[in-house]
Amino acid sequence: MKILVTGGAGYIGSHTCIELITAGYEVVVVDNLCNSSLESLKRVAKLSNSRIPFHKVDIRDKGALTQ
Repeated sequence: MKILVTGGAGYIGSHTCIELITAGYEVVVVDNLCNSSLESLKRVAKLSNSRIPFHKVDIRDKGALTQ
C-alpha cells in the first residue's frame, strides 16, 4: 500500500517515513522544502534501503497536486 506523506522531508515527516517503510508501506513524499531539506530524505532512503518518490509541491497548490 502506498501512503502519501506531506512534509516528508522535515524532521517529523522523515521519521514518519522511516516508521512507515519499516512497517511495510511504500511512501511518496510531497514537500515544498520551505522548512526542510532533501538531505533528510536521502538519509531516510539510505537507512531504509529504499527509493522514495519525491515531489516538490506546496499542498496548497491544488493545480500542482493534480498533475
